Amino acid sequence: MPIKRLVFIHGNLDVPASFDELLPLLPPAKTRCINLEDDFNVWDANQPVTARTVAERVAQAYRIGPYDVLIGHSMGGWVAAHMKELTGARVIQLSSWTDQRKIKAPIRRLTIIRAIINSGVVQHPVCISLAKRLYPFRQSRTRIRAAMDRVQHMNPAYMIWQYELIFNAAPPLTLLPDLRIHDPHDRVIGPPDEPFVNVPGNHKIHATNAAGVAEAIGRFLKSTV
Repeated sequence: MPIKRLVFIHGNLDVPASFDELLPLLPPAKTRCINLEDDFNVWDANQPVTARTVAERVAQAYRIGPYDVLIGHSMGGWVAAHMKELTGARVIQLSSWTDQRKIKAPIRRLTIIRAIINSGVVQHPVCISLAKRLYPFRQSRTRIRAAMDRVQHMNPAYMIWQYELIFNAAPPLTLLPDLRIHDPHDRVIGPPDEPFVNVPGNHKIHATNAAGVAEAIGRFLKSTV
C-alpha cells in the first residue's frame, strides 16, 4: 500500500520537536508532526476526554486516512492505536501501550492527579530543577531539560487533559498496531505482551537511540510498499 504521509504524535508533556533527532534518519517522505496542545486549545470543554474521543478529533482535523502511517510515542501511540480503529491507518508505537495496565504510574486516580497539578507543586521551580538534575540519559538530556522548562509554564488544564486521555477508560481496540518498538527496561511503560522490536534506549528511545528506531521503522516501511 502506498504511503501518503508519516504522521508523528508526541507523548505526555512533550512537544513535536521531540522527533527532531529521528526525522532526518528516516526514508524520504512527506511528514506531519501533530501538536496536541493545539488540539487542546480548540477542544470543547464539555467533550469527554478519552483516547477514542481525542483520536476522533485528531483524525478529522488532520484528515487521517488509510494511506497514512502514524508514529506515536507513549501517549501519542495510545491515540494512534485508536485512530487506526477509526481510519485504517497503519500505526507504529514507540514506547507505548494498548493495555493501560502497562503504565507504570505510582498514581492513577484522576482526582488525585488533578489535585496535585492544581496545587502547583509539579510546576514549582524547585521541582522542575530537581527533575532536570535527576534525568539519567545523557543523549536526550538537553531536549528533556528544554521540555521541563516548558512544563513549568504549561497550562495546568492542558496537563490534566493529557492525564485524562491516558487514564480514562476507552473503548476496547479490535485492531492492533502494525509495529511496536520498545525497550524492555523502559521505566515508564511495561513491554507489550504482543511481539515487538527491542530497541535499547529506555522510554524516550526516539531521542536516546534515534538510529535504532529509524532502522526498525525503515525496515517496516520497505515491507509495506
